[in-house]
This record gives sequence, structure tokens and C-alpha cells, in this order.
Amino acid sequence: MAISKAQINWTACEFGSTPFARVTAGMFGQGGQLIKFKGDTDLYPSIIANVANEPHASFTSADVGTFWGFTPGTSGTLTATLNDAKAVALGAVVFTLSNAVFENADANAQHAQFGTVTGTWQAYASDGLTNPMVITRT
Repeated sequence: MAISKAQINWTACEFGSTPFARVTAGMFGQGGQLIKFKGDTDLYPSIIANVANEPHASFTSADVGTFWGFTPGTSGTLTATLNDAKAVALGAVVFTLSNAVFENADANAQHAQFGTVTGTWQAYASDGLTNPMVITRT
């Protein structure tokens, strides 16, 4: 069967060697930053250039204690799999964010409701050139 070209639900989420579960939302961002140039009689930008990339990620989970166990500033590898909607081989997308630095955990809860936590990460390139974010298909 061909891959569905649609993904659903996060699995195999881990920061460093610590897995986390009960994920309700996840996000990986390329963090591209563009600048525009206009000159002379330009009404529209005549050049758009990518001047920086700052990869980042965030996950929301009911697993509050695990996220609060991550110390801000701690570096590690963040991995997570976004499954193929029909569970077809090579349809899932595996995100790997190397040199991920845990930024923050924000917990939220209301009376008689499940609590949640949102963790955020930023990433760096150890050589300033190699993209710390890679995707693979499984």
C-alpha cells in the first residue's frame, strides 16, 4: 500500500534519554528568517534572502512531572515520530533535533480537569553551518 501522505499522532518522543508520553500537541519549526530589499523605484521587494535559521520545537503533554524534570539550558537530542495516518511503512516522519536546548516548561491546570505542560526547545549548530534538524521516513 502506498503511504497516505498524511500523518497523525506523536509516538517515540524523547529528550536525551528520557521518554515522554501523553502528547496532545507537538511542533517542530525550521525557524527561517527572511529579509527583504527594495530600492530605486521598487514597489515590491526585488530580493528576499534567508539570513538566519533558528530551529525550535514544542510539545504539550499531560506528563507534567517528566517535563518539569528537564532543566532549562540542558542540551540533548530531541526525537519524535509523527505516524502515517494509515500506518503504512515509510509514511511516518521522524524528527531529530540535535543540540536541542531545553528552554522552558509551562504547566497549566484547571479544577477537575487534566493538567498539561508545554515544553519548548531551541537548537544550535555546533559548527554554525550544519542544520541540527533532520527528518527521516520510517
